[in-house]
Amino acid sequence: MVPLPSDEDLALRAQRGCPDSFEELVRRFQVPLVHFLRQRAGTEEAEDLAQDTLLRAYENLHRYRPAWKFGTWLFTIARRLNLNRMRRREPATDSDALSEVESPVASPAAIVAEEENRQRLWETAAAVLSEPQITALWLYYVEEMAVKEIARVVGRSRVAVKTMLFRSRKKLLPMLDELQNDTPNDGNQPNKTSRPAVEVSHG
Repeated sequence: MVPLPSDEDLALRAQRGCPDSFEELVRRFQVPLVHFLRQRAGTEEAEDLAQDTLLRAYENLHRYRPAWKFGTWLFTIARRLNLNRMRRREPATDSDALSEVESPVASPAAIVAEEENRQRLWETAAAVLSEPQITALWLYYVEEMAVKEIARVVGRSRVAVKTMLFRSRKKLLPMLDELQNDTPNDGNQPNKTSRPAVEVSHG
């Protein structure tokens, strides 16, 4: 089988005038962008911001360099557009994004409880963490982005990002423990709310 072209290969082809290559990038990144932007915007606004991000990327393809991961470049554009939106008015908190993270559970009742816990956790996180902290956590755990790539998106050093992740998780751990205790048990599985590990290893 012929391997699929990388995001970076597609971006370079799009730079050379291949519309199909950019359409493929849109297919790959449209949903992840919406999920990322729904952290701090409502669903409709997130969809609009995702479209604006892709349009801005298309208009600025000549600025893209193959030394960068295309996803990092794209999420940087998305974050800047969202920050501009936040500066214009008070951001709305939307907790749905965190519920998109899948976690195996034992029963339908546990699934409902898990979703509710994720929503509560995200609402709390939005209230107690800064925008860079929330962005870093999302990119690390949901997008599985390396620390060095997150550093480029948020404009911080790798050490600063690792420190940010550690402190953010430490701040949220008591809330995770509280949610864990509130999760109903179906008798077959121990109470468990999915939670990030404390250590930062990749990147």
